[in-house]
Amino acid sequence: MVVTLDFICLRLNPDSGQPEVMLQQRQRGPEKGLDALVGGWVWEQPVEEGGEFDETLDDAVVRIMGQKVGPMPSYLEQVRVEGSLHRDPALGWSVTIPHLCLFNRDDTDSLQTREGIRWAPLPSILEGACPLPFDHCTLVANAYDAFLNKIKYSSLLLYLLPEKVAVSQIVDAYDTFGIRVTKQTVFSRWVNPGLLVDTGERKSLSARGQASKLYRLEESSLSYFDSEIGKSYGTRSARTTTTD
Repeated sequence: MVVTLDFICLRLNPDSGQPEVMLQQRQRGPEKGLDALVGGWVWEQPVEEGGEFDETLDDAVVRIMGQKVGPMPSYLEQVRVEGSLHRDPALGWSVTIPHLCLFNRDDTDSLQTREGIRWAPLPSILEGACPLPFDHCTLVANAYDAFLNKIKYSSLLLYLLPEKVAVSQIVDAYDTFGIRVTKQTVFSRWVNPGLLVDTGERKSLSARGQASKLYRLEESSLSYFDSEIGKSYGTRSARTTTTD
């Protein structure tokens, strides 16, 4: 049985702030030439005598991400495993171990120049306007559902934002995913308990705006809340901004 890894890599577009998914053009095999999720096979044994193989799942993650993407994401987490006889008709039974990967804005600059990589709007995949091969649309939907649920109860959303971030940027990012959060909530849940600490720096986020205080996460590991940070509104898809 074939075992693969697929990576649902998310970022917020540096200009629009809208969520995007990393796609890479398939170089071989079924659906060659089509855009798909970044991924690869787990090497249970060396491809050639004396060659490299994956002793652990973590080895496979680091190898495939390094070969296909380059830098590791700011956050990575395994999500729901998928497997069936029909995932890839050419292979028969196969299983994929999907991983949700979050890239903050500092990470994504170096990814633009890698061959075959592009960023597609998340709503276009969720709504079927950007079809993907195999079961990759299902993998994106499952990972996004897990992401939406988790950002209500944890600091997960911060891994999509710059390491030094203003409170207003956090509020806007939650709004992008249809979750209403106020600045007061960010202070009471994040700043006052010490999850976010003042860096002592300020930055203007608009041409006319006053410089805002910048904060950073005190702990590199995920922090959890006792209750959800805000209420969802709108539809399951990420909110999009339109301009005339």
